[in-house]
Amino acid sequence: MLKKLLQQIDELKKVINNKRVLNEAEQENLKKYFAISLTYSSNALEGNSLTISEIKVILEDGISVG
Repeated sequence: MLKKLLQQIDELKKVINNKRVLNEAEQENLKKYFAISLTYSSNALEGNSLTISEIKVILEDGISVG
């Protein structure tokens, strides 16, 4: 019984690992998405009124805010 469950777990883990693989472009897009989202959220917590679009421009274009 336990051996069968462990085999099922191993098989499902393989399925998950095969679905998890991202190519380099997907990884880069994911990094950019989280960098923008986390920066926006962090700034919002501090009371900053910049929109997520403005944060994106600042991070991607290197524009500084006065």
